[in-house]
Amino acid sequence: MNNQLKLLVRITLIGIAALLLVWAFLPAYRTHVSGLALGMIVSLINAWLLLMKIEAVSNQPHSQERKRINIGTLSRMCMALIAVMIAVKMPQFDLVFTIIGLFFIQMATLLMGLLFIKK
Repeated sequence: MNNQLKLLVRITLIGIAALLLVWAFLPAYRTHVSGLALGMIVSLINAWLLLMKIEAVSNQPHSQERKRINIGTLSRMCMALIAVMIAVKMPQFDLVFTIIGLFFIQMATLLMGLLFIKK
């Protein structure tokens, strides 16, 4: 795992820990916070799945096997769909905040890239 991904994982876990504190101390926002945490967890899982697939694709030309490898778009879409279905079926999760949480890793990656370009 490279340094940028380690930093993303750290930022995501700190964000989820902060959301758990908000969930514990502010009961009025529990549905919003739990939906955002659900989306962030699924976003982190999707980023990890994408990393594994990209590593497999990049290592494939060095191996002798000529097996077709894809980047797993369907599996990541299914993970997002499962998160949305959980938010729809369970009243403990807010659907809008779950969808916002699904884009957390992409937005954090964009911001990190902009910060590293400036340096």
